Amino acid sequence: MNKNKILGILMLLFITTACSDSFLEIAPEDRLTTDNYYNDDTQMLTGGASLYNRPWFLFNEKFVICLDVYAGNASGDYVDIAQFNKFAVFAANQFTTEGYQSLFSVIAYSNSLLDIVENKAGPAVTTEVKEWSRGEGLFMRSLAYFYLVRTFGAVPILEDINQYGTDVVVRKNNVEDIYTLIKRDLAEAAQLLPIKWSDANLGRATKGATHGLLAEVYLTLGEYAKAKEHADLVINSGLYSLMPEYSDNFQPKNGVTPDNNNESVFELQWVSPPQGQHWYYTNTHQAYLAAASKLTGVGDGWATFIPCLDFIRAYEEGDLRRQPTIMEKGNFYPELVTKEGGFLVENALTNNYAGYRKYVVGSPEEWPSVNFMNTDVNTHIMRYAEVLLIRAEAILGTATSTTDAIALGDINKVRARAGLPALTEITLDDILQERRMELAIESGDRWFDLARIDRAKAIEILSNTDRAYLADRNDPESGSADGGRFVVPKESDFLLPLPQVETDINPLLLDEAVPYDFNK
Repeated sequence: MNKNKILGILMLLFITTACSDSFLEIAPEDRLTTDNYYNDDTQMLTGGASLYNRPWFLFNEKFVICLDVYAGNASGDYVDIAQFNKFAVFAANQFTTEGYQSLFSVIAYSNSLLDIVENKAGPAVTTEVKEWSRGEGLFMRSLAYFYLVRTFGAVPILEDINQYGTDVVVRKNNVEDIYTLIKRDLAEAAQLLPIKWSDANLGRATKGATHGLLAEVYLTLGEYAKAKEHADLVINSGLYSLMPEYSDNFQPKNGVTPDNNNESVFELQWVSPPQGQHWYYTNTHQAYLAAASKLTGVGDGWATFIPCLDFIRAYEEGDLRRQPTIMEKGNFYPELVTKEGGFLVENALTNNYAGYRKYVVGSPEEWPSVNFMNTDVNTHIMRYAEVLLIRAEAILGTATSTTDAIALGDINKVRARAGLPALTEITLDDILQERRMELAIESGDRWFDLARIDRAKAIEILSNTDRAYLADRNDPESGSADGGRFVVPKESDFLLPLPQVETDINPLLLDEAVPYDFNK
C-alpha cells in the first residue's frame, strides 16, 4: 500500500495540468516542482485537476461495476467477476485489489493537494483560490473514504503526507472514526467550495456536491433528519433539475455531450487521450458493457458485464428507463451503427439474452472521441434524481410507510420521467426499487443500499435474487437452464476482504482496528 500511495503523490507533484479552455486538458510539465510552480491562481487550480480522473481509473474500470454484480444487477463469467456473483470474493481478487488501491491513490492525491495549499502556494495565490483548492482536496478524500468504509469496513486513516514514509506504522482505524473524518471534512468543504464554477472549470466539486454527499452519508448512518437537511440544501438551491429524458444523462444527443448537465451533482471527469494514444486514463465502461463489437467499431464491446434476469424482471411495465439501460432482443436503436441505418438487437449479435445500453455511446461515427477502450463520457457519482430519492427516504425514516407530500413529490418526479404512475403512499421497498432501476451501473448504489438496510431484510432480498443470465435466450421468463442461480450471502459477505497484496506488505492490516487520534 505504501508503494501505491507514494506513487500517487509523485504523480500529482510532477504532472500538472495546463488551464486553457478546460481544466482537464492535460499537459505534462516535467521541469516543474511544487516548490516553484504554484505561484498564482491559475497554477494553483491545476493542482486539483488530476483528482477528477487519473487516480479513479482502476476504481471505475471494473471494480465499481462489480459492485452491481454483487448486488444482483449484473453478471459476468470472467473468474474474478464470477466471484462477486457467487459471494466468494477472495483476498487476491484482481478487481477488489484495484478498487482498494485506486481509492487510496485518490486519498494520496488529495493529501498532496492539501499540503500544496498549506505549504507551497505562492504569495500571489488568492485566499479564495486556496480555499477552493482545499475544499476539493477534502471533498475527494471524503468521497474515497466513503467508498472504502462501506466496501471494506475498517481501513487506515491517512490525512497527512508525513504518514506516507516507508518506516511509518500503518494500522486500520475504527469505522466510526472514518465516518467522523468524512463528516468533519465534508462540513469544512461545504464552507470552502463555490456554489458554481466558471464554464472553464465546469465539473469541479461544488457546495451542492458536498451537501449531496453529506445527505448520502447521513442516510447510510440512519441519521435521517441530517440527511434531509443536506438534501434540502441541494434541492432548494434551484441549481439542479431532472433532464427531460433519462438517456440524456448517458448518451450524446444531436452531437451534444451528456456530461455536467443540469441533473449532474457530481461526476468523474474523463477526457479523450492525446492524439495517437489509444488507451488512456479515461472511461472504459463502453468496452465492457457494450453487447457487441459492432456497436463500438473499434475492437472492443465484449459484454463482460450483462444484466441478470432478476434485474430485467424488476422493471415495471411501461418503464421508459428500460430501453436506455438494457438491450433486449427486438430493440432497435437508430442512433447506433448509423452507417447501417441503426442497430437491431438479435441474439446472434449479443451472445446473450440482453446487454447493457447505459454508457454505450457508439462508434466514432456517432461520437468522434470513441477509441479502443475509451470514451470521454463521464461517470455519474451523484445525480439530482438520487438527491430526490434520498430526501424521500429521509422523510420516511424508520416508519413503515408515508404519505408525506414532499416525499411523494420527490419520488413521483423520478417516476414521472420514467413514464410510471404516481404513488400515493411509499414504503422503503418502493424507494429501494426506484433507486435500483434509476441508478443501476452508476456508482455501486444498489449494493450499498442493501448493505445499509436491516441485515435480515438484505439477506432475504439477495437470497431471492436470480443471478442467472444464460437462460433460454428466446424467452427470459422461462428461467435459466439450471433452474436459476440463487446464492445465500453470509454476514461476512457484506464487507469485501482487504486485498492480499496489501496485507502481505503490511500484516498489521489483519489486526483489529484501533481508534484514530484526531489531536495528534
